[in-house]
Amino acid sequence: MAYPNINIQTIDLAMVRENSPNPTSDVKFTFLDQNTGLKSELPAHKLILAFGSEVFMKQFFGSIPEERDTIPVEDSSVKVFEVFLDILYNKKITLEVFDFQFLADLYFLAEMYLHDFLKTLIVNEVSTRIIDSGNLLEVAKVAENNAHLGEFSTSLFSICYVFMSKSDLESISDIFDKEDVGEENSFTLHRLMAGSKRSRPNPSDVCKNCQHEPCLDGKEMTKSNFVTGASISRPSQLGPEIVRKSVQIYDDRVEYEYAIANLSLSGRTVSTTCLVKFSELIFKCT
Repeated sequence: MAYPNINIQTIDLAMVRENSPNPTSDVKFTFLDQNTGLKSELPAHKLILAFGSEVFMKQFFGSIPEERDTIPVEDSSVKVFEVFLDILYNKKITLEVFDFQFLADLYFLAEMYLHDFLKTLIVNEVSTRIIDSGNLLEVAKVAENNAHLGEFSTSLFSICYVFMSKSDLESISDIFDKEDVGEENSFTLHRLMAGSKRSRPNPSDVCKNCQHEPCLDGKEMTKSNFVTGASISRPSQLGPEIVRKSVQIYDDRVEYEYAIANLSLSGRTVSTTCLVKFSELIFKCT
């Protein structure tokens, strides 16, 4: 009797690390909170880390391998490092839930451990966020304080410039008037003003479909970038590509409209709607 080629040994790596770290783990990272003095640690497995990062591969299995089983971490908080480990263990992580500073710290780890794919995901996430007057200066400060992170910092400044370019001068002045004038704020505010003037988009540069500049073609639709009437695609849907148009939001779902052929009506097309999660849709601007 022939049996199908099935992998019956399915291992949830993230669950192994979280629920049964000992005795299978062979390394642990330790942390000391400088404010509270609280000590904490995260167990892990060298081999899994090595497969996830070439830096870990050289550290644990290179010509001069790391002999310590306990490694102190001084350039990351335990919370950020835990998320980084979760990613290496293939745990599903939603970047949308993290604030800008957390993503900056996560990007720093991705750069340190040469995880280019994670860096790209983080940049894509912040690039599609829409800020407002309440957090403009906060985002700009994160960008300024993390200027060494290159593309990440540039992406934050870009969304600040987009907000300012779409706001009238009076609204921007009100934001500045509410802030304490100090050396740090003054420098950041002047940079924002200069940058917004240089990056003020030409109306013809704004995509007519996603209503965004730069265009979000191929990017995932989210609550923050949703627009009504945009052409969208559902990659997970099998069959021929059909034209879909976004209609409205229902909590964490999107209603879209599409046309189908109705054979009972002699080949005429009729419109119907469907409700799906944001993560299933991307903008189709070209």
